[in-house]
Parts: sequence; C-alpha cells; structure tokens
Amino acid sequence: MDRLIRLGLIIVLVLGFTFAVSCSTSGIKAGHTAPDFTLADLDGNQVSLSDFRGKAIFLNFWATW
Repeated sequence: MDRLIRLGLIIVLVLGFTFAVSCSTSGIKAGHTAPDFTLADLDGNQVSLSDFRGKAIFLNFWATW
C-alpha cells in the first residue's frame, strides 16, 4: 500500500509539473497583441476583435463541463 501511495504521489507531481510548464510557455504574454478572432454576437452578427481596435473592451470567456 505504501508503494502505491508513493507511485500516486509521483504521478501527481509529474502531471502538475507538466501542466505548469505548458501553461507558462504558451499563450499570450502581457503587452503583446491578442490574436484576431471572429465570433457571433447575440443577434447572430459576426464580430471580430479587430473591429474594436483602439477601444477598451472586456472579454469574459467561460465554459462548463
């Protein structure tokens, strides 16, 4: 049983380290321009991020499982 706990702990640590490294090396860095994307608004119109260039905007991305 003690060996199983150690193995589980090692697996969790390796996965946690892998996740932390992948999060820190990918994505958008502070001060860089966000990539342009297009989404549909609530009325079904296509809206691009570049449509708001020079304006302050607030993006709220969320999802459920």
